[in-house]
Amino acid sequence: MQLSLELKKAIENNAFSAIATHLGNGEIQNHLMWVDYKDDSLLINTEKGRKKTSNIRESNSITLVIFEPTAMYSSWEIRGRVVEIIEDQTANEHIDKLSNRYTNHPYAREDGVSWDEAGIEDRELWIIEVNKLNSMVRPQAKSEPE
Repeated sequence: MQLSLELKKAIENNAFSAIATHLGNGEIQNHLMWVDYKDDSLLINTEKGRKKTSNIRESNSITLVIFEPTAMYSSWEIRGRVVEIIEDQTANEHIDKLSNRYTNHPYAREDGVSWDEAGIEDRELWIIEVNKLNSMVRPQAKSEPE
C-alpha cells in the first residue's frame, strides 16, 4: 500500500508513533516511538531484547498511530505486519539517523563517542508492510485545547 506524501512529510517533521503489539496472553502492549519510512514501508527501530521484540516474533501484526507534529488531532492509523527484522550494524546506524533528526545528536551519546564507549545496546530495525491505512487528517485541527 502506498504511503501518502502528507504522511511521509509528517514523519520527516518528527512525528511520533504509538505502536501496539500483541502479548502472548492476548493483551496489547503500546509504546510511543520514533518512526521512519523507506519507500512505502514503515520503519521502527528498537533495542534488542525488549518485550516488544519477542511480541513481534510471536505475532508479526502491528498497529501504529502516527500523529501530525503540528496538529495532534490529525493522525494516521496504520495496520500491517513486520516482514523483516534487521539485526546488524544497519539498525545501529539507523537509530543514529533518527536521533539526529529528532534530537540533533547521535543516539544516547555525544558526537565522537562510539557505541562501545557509551555502552549502548545493539538495535534492531523492523520493516513494516502496510495493509490498511486510515487517515484522520483534519485541516482545521488545533494542537491546543479549545
